[in-house]
This record gives sequence, C-alpha cells and structure tokens, in this order.
Amino acid sequence: MTSIFTVSVDSVEGSTLRGRVHVINPDVPSVPLESVFPLSLLVDAWWHLDNGFLCNEDSSEGGGGERYPFTKEQGKEITSGMRLKDEFRKLYELILGKTIRVGKDGYLLADDGKTVLEPRRKAKDVYELSGGSGYDGVSHYVMTPGNAEEFFQRAADIVTSYDLSPYRNAPHLSEAAALEDPEELDVWDGLELGEDYSFVEIPYAEILVTVSDAGYLEHVVAGMRWDTTMTGHVC
Repeated sequence: MTSIFTVSVDSVEGSTLRGRVHVINPDVPSVPLESVFPLSLLVDAWWHLDNGFLCNEDSSEGGGGERYPFTKEQGKEITSGMRLKDEFRKLYELILGKTIRVGKDGYLLADDGKTVLEPRRKAKDVYELSGGSGYDGVSHYVMTPGNAEEFFQRAADIVTSYDLSPYRNAPHLSEAAALEDPEELDVWDGLELGEDYSFVEIPYAEILVTVSDAGYLEHVVAGMRWDTTMTGHVC
C-alpha cells in the first residue's frame, strides 16, 4: 500500500508530543482532524518498532527517508518493555483486525503456525472474518474486521488534545484560509503535481498531541521519522 504521510517527531515531553505530518501523497488533500488520527500514528509507530521495520534510510536525494535513533533490536526491546504493550496490540487489532493463523484447509493453528488447535475448528466457524488473508512466512492467516466504534471511543479517552498548525509549503493557503474551512482544504492545490518536489518542499502541518498517560508515548522519541498509510480509518 502506498504511504500517505511522513510523520516526524520533534519532541516528547511527559504526555505531550510535538511533530510534523508531511502530506506526501498528492491524492490526499489534508491531514485528518479527528483524534483517531494521532492515536493511529502512535499505534503505527509501535507496530513498526515491534516488527523491526523502522531504521535509518539514506536521504541524500530530496531530504526524506525514515529515521530512528536506535537499532532495530533496541526498538524491539523498547516495545517489549512498554507498560502498555498489551493495550497497543489491542488498539492495532481495533484498527486493522486480528490475525488468525490457519492451515491451508482453514483450520485454526496455534501461534507457532504449525500445531492444529483442538478441538479442530475452522476459523470461519469461530470468527467474523473481513476477507483479508495471506501468508507471512510462518503460516497462512485470515483477518477479523476492525472495530471503528471501540477505536473511536478509545481515542476519545486517550487523546486529551490534538492541535494542527496552519500548513507550510502550501502557497495558496493563507493562515486565515486554513482556519476558516479546514474540512475543505487541499494542500496540493496550486502545486504542480508532476513536479518532483524534495522532502523539504512538500506540504506539511505541525501537530501537538497530548495523551492521558505518558505510557502511550513511551516508544516515540525525538528524531524519529517514518512513512505511514494510517489515516485513522478502521478496516
């Protein structure tokens, strides 16, 4: 799936994160305003680190590239030691659904991806399935749907404030226009979509996020930057 935003963390102080969200996909008009969006970013950062997918990339061309001031192994150690790690797993499942391991015949498997669970039952007879499926190198799997209602409620409880600055690198938008009708903004309007813009020229907004518990920011640090497909939408 094509990345939509690039997220940069500028500082983390207690329960507050300051950062930037670059709108790197011209098909996306703006940064989402709902509190589910910053929570989905925190969950996405957790997933990247927990799976060892975030590391430094060469940004010699255009100034982009992902950044993380620790090694992949250190990132995994951080997520494994998080006080709220189990809650992040649940939040991830609320967004994208739960991964259910199955054999080729659809029968439920244990986490090792090999052992058939007893009593033998097919996933479709036990779970509501979303239609998503695949093979991840361990076993075949199917997916349950996410839960938008519960995720929205968790976002309301966790994200106590979320502020977005006026957009930068969007020459047609004055600060007044950005504040007047934020739902109708298109940050790419007026820019040449075929132009190969460098990272520092791409439209972005600064974000200020405060959460109810500093544990939700335990895995994010100043200087990290990653690409994401998250929009706050639940699958």
